[in-house]
Amino acid sequence: MYTSGMGPTMEPGVSCVSCHGSQFTIAGTVFPTAHEPDRCDGANVKGATVVVTDATGAKITLTPNNVGNIYSSQSIALPITAEITYNGKTLAMTTPQPTADCNSCHTETGASCAPGRIVLP
Repeated sequence: MYTSGMGPTMEPGVSCVSCHGSQFTIAGTVFPTAHEPDRCDGANVKGATVVVTDATGAKITLTPNNVGNIYSSQSIALPITAEITYNGKTLAMTTPQPTADCNSCHTETGASCAPGRIVLP
């Protein structure tokens, strides 16, 4: 459970880009289940990858850290799609999204038609 501080393990589940837009072009948190509350550590697993595909077809591969946070400052053209792979299984988001602030939609209850958190397949 997050208690305080700054850095790569900061506030799992909370909208990242809204505050750190000058640092990140894309950010979010991978969780073990779809309805985890804000500031709870996310999925701490080895071998999970999130591949984000932007409007030009460029791909960015992200690896969740020990609290499940993913982030990048690489240039990205909106809209985006994404897929997460773990243990040979893949879960894909196929509807293009107009934001790369993943936690702004992937909330505990889901927003903007998201079913809840980003979860492992």
